Amino acid sequence: MMKRLLSDRYGNSTVELAIIMPVLVLLTCMAGDVAMAFKAKIGLQRAAERTAQLAAAGGYTNDTTDTSKAYNNLAADAAAAAGVPTGNVTVTPTLLCNATVQTASPEVPCPDGQQTKRYVAIAISGTYTPMFAKLMPNSLWSSQGIALTGSASVRLQ
Repeated sequence: MMKRLLSDRYGNSTVELAIIMPVLVLLTCMAGDVAMAFKAKIGLQRAAERTAQLAAAGGYTNDTTDTSKAYNNLAADAAAAAGVPTGNVTVTPTLLCNATVQTASPEVPCPDGQQTKRYVAIAISGTYTPMFAKLMPNSLWSSQGIALTGSASVRLQ
């Protein structure tokens, strides 16, 4: 009887499938999670690029008298496009006079005869929490997620 059971091959495929199926399901779910993280990253990047296009189109200032407020509509637009709080958006204007970065206000013009270049850089940060983070409540990912960023810059002048 034992010899007959050892030589019987019926059901081997079912046992092999039962062993390998959880691994295949886990790999498929991990691939889906990575794809969703890339989608979130691409969303941040597209929002930053869209905001840079807005800046290039001239929609970058609404108050030229106060440089701390000069780029606030860019930050608000970037935050709305990315679906993050405005505090997660950094808009950095830069003025170069003859290839030298000016530490003064970016709205102040360069002295006469110097080549002027104005840039604006947009950086958006966000987080992605993996879909299985709740299954591991004490893991690093469940408490803070994975940090993602999107950035773009454009020359305005």
